Order: sequence, then C-alpha cells, then structure tokens
Amino acid sequence: MSNKLSRRDFLKYTGMGSAAAFAAAYGMPLGTALAQAPAGDTEGHLVIYNFGGTEQQRMFGNAIARFNERYPNVLVEDLYIPWPEGWGHYITNLKLRAASGLKTDIIAIAIEGTRETIFEDLVLPMDDAIAADEDLAAIVDEVEPVLHNALKGPDGQTYYFTREWNNMIIHYNPVKFEEAGLDPPAEDWTWEDFLETASILTHGEGGDKQFGFAIPYFNFGLTPWWHTNGTSTLTPDWSQSNLDDPKMLESVKFVHSLVHEHGVAPSVEGVNPYELFPAGTIAMTGAGRWPFDTYVTTGYSDVDITPWPRKRAGTTVFGSGGWAVSKTTENVPLALELIKDLAAFETDMEAVAVGTSLPARRSATENELFNSFPANAHRFFGSLEDIKPVPSPENFAEVESIFMRHMDQIMANSLTPEQGLEMAHIELSAAMDKLAERLASG
Repeated sequence: MSNKLSRRDFLKYTGMGSAAAFAAAYGMPLGTALAQAPAGDTEGHLVIYNFGGTEQQRMFGNAIARFNERYPNVLVEDLYIPWPEGWGHYITNLKLRAASGLKTDIIAIAIEGTRETIFEDLVLPMDDAIAADEDLAAIVDEVEPVLHNALKGPDGQTYYFTREWNNMIIHYNPVKFEEAGLDPPAEDWTWEDFLETASILTHGEGGDKQFGFAIPYFNFGLTPWWHTNGTSTLTPDWSQSNLDDPKMLESVKFVHSLVHEHGVAPSVEGVNPYELFPAGTIAMTGAGRWPFDTYVTTGYSDVDITPWPRKRAGTTVFGSGGWAVSKTTENVPLALELIKDLAAFETDMEAVAVGTSLPARRSATENELFNSFPANAHRFFGSLEDIKPVPSPENFAEVESIFMRHMDQIMANSLTPEQGLEMAHIELSAAMDKLAERLASG
C-alpha cells in the first residue's frame, strides 16, 4: 500500500473513522496519526459535554469562535450544564449519554470525576498525542506540574488537559482587622493564632453580632483543616477510609469547637459565608477565587487573602478541572484542535477577567489585571508550593455523601465527633472495599 495520503483518504480516517484505524491503515504510530491536523476545509460536528456558569459559557464560546476561524465548516455544539450540584449526577448523565449512543466528542470535568471517567473507559489517553504535537506539548509544559499530574489516571497516563483550578485560602477583611487593632495574619500563622484572632473579631449581640469566621461548610471547604493537620478522609492512595486517624478526630473537634465551644463562627445550618462576608457580618471565611466575581460586580473591596492556618503543615487543598477527548468521538484530531483553543492562553486570560477560577497557567496571572485585587493575589499561585488535591477516588460522590452526612450530625450535636467519625469510618470502609472489588473486576 502506498503511504501517500489523498485528501479523501485522510478525511475518511480522521473524520469518519478513528485515529487508531487511520494509524493502522498507513502503518503509522498512533501519536504520528494524531499529530496530523485536519485540513482547514474539513466538515464536521463536535459536541462538548461542559459545565460552569454564564461567564464560563461566554468564555468558552469565544474559544469556539477562534476554532471556527480555523475550521469554519465544523459545527461545535456546547452542551452546557450549569454548575453541577454534585459530580456524581454529572458523571451519571455522561455515562447515560455514552450508553445511549448520544454524540460526545470532548468532556469537561473537575478532578472529582476524572478517575470515574477513566475507569469507565469514557476518555482517551493522550500521551502519544502530546509527544507528537508541539502545540499540545506546550499546553502541558505551561501548566503547573502539580495541577497537570492531579488529573492523570492511576496508570500515570494523561487523559485531561488542565482548564482551571481553585484552592482554599482565607479571605479576610483588612478594615475589620485594623479596627480591632490586629495586624494582618502572618503567612505562617497557626490554628492557635487563628482562634485568638477570630475571638477578638467576634463581638456584639443579636442583629449586631459579628463573627470572626464563617465555616465554608462543604467537603472541599473543610478539607484544609484535615490537610493542615497532616491527615485526610482517605489514605494517601485514596483506597481506604482514614477516618479512624486520631488527627482526623482532632481536626473535626476543632471545627466543631469554632461554633459550639468558642462561638467564633455561626452555626453551619443554612449559612452562606459568601453572603455574610461582603455584608460585614463576618471578618473571615475560606474560599478560592470564585467569590471575587461577586466582590467585583458588587463593588466590595475590603478583602485580602492569606494562607490557611497551620497545625502540622502549611498546606491547603486544590481541585483542578480538565478537557478530555471522548472515547466515542469519530474525529480525534479535530477534537484535539478544538481543545487547543479551549485550553489556550487567551482562554486563561479571559478566566483572569471572569474571576471565578484560577487559570491553568501562572503566566496568565503575571499582569496588573490579576494582581491589582486583592493586594496579595500572588498567594493563590504561591499556595502551590505545598498543596494537595482533594481526595477524588472513582466513587467520589459516595465518599463525599458518607462523610458530609455524618459531619451534619456532628455539627448539629446529634452525634459527638467521636461517635460520628466512628460510624462514618465503618460505612466508608465498606464503600471502599466495594470499590476495590469493582476496580479488580473491571
């Protein structure tokens, strides 16, 4: 067979068949086949399974427009899901699409769902494509390694190109600190420093009550308390429950005490810290970059950021999201060309302007737009010096549900921290054993 490709043959194997079939037909390595960019007049239809808010939809719409400048005959359908209430639901719908044969070419998901999509064989490994394509390799090289590596599969292969990330960091009101005669928090402050500070910032009664801190009460928001105490809900390999670790009990008791012993934080039931903070009802809370969009649009500027207080380690938690090529796509090279625009530097710069997440590239933050607000904006990327991903096994939704259900009972004083963690450990251990069986049989 001649190795000279006609345009018709190229479109046949890259538009109507898989890249693997194309490579096999012409005796090429798969990476080489993937590196062949489709012709600019290629016709096609790509569907993105995507998530986010209105600003993200506009941002990625601009990326699609840039792609269509190169490929004007390709229709791109952005199947946009508003911020998911849970990644388990998002992944379930994705699996239903696959089972129903509905077209999906590119998948966007956060770290909480990456391992499930990899195990369910919904996405393609990308190492060969990255090795063969300078543009894809550049995208990977420009992203902080800790962000890229967090999205890899258990086999060490790359499946996702990083699109964004968020961490947990302390948001504080410098005006309230000054009024209380307090210096800004030191970068190496401790749990004890934090508690003392929160106590000073807590005063008043009834409707005039000001709390020093509002607990970001969700799995991701609580995780820094575990990480800064050298522990976590799961073992380091995310395979077993770690809720019987004495350091987990110590951490949960500390969080519980902020409300029920020291009274420096309001009850977690029905409380939204991201409404209380700009309203001036609290002096500190924890978040990533996502509230800054609201701060800017509402004209709220009395905010700065500082690292999470430490117990045993000066660390925190992060979660990243990525773009993957669906296993069912009929045009891998074309899907990769679209990902180049979705994950481009221009998209990262728009993410800086939007303010709801952190861009994948540090270089996109080296400008006045990013660093003008808050004053210590550099601390977002500074946190990557010592940071850990949110534990995200294949059964993440189940793990999160088990833990938070028992935390609810602990924070409501229906169970003591000891009782709640013991019960959660038993249930979570059983769930992880079932996961191990599923992975072994899969």
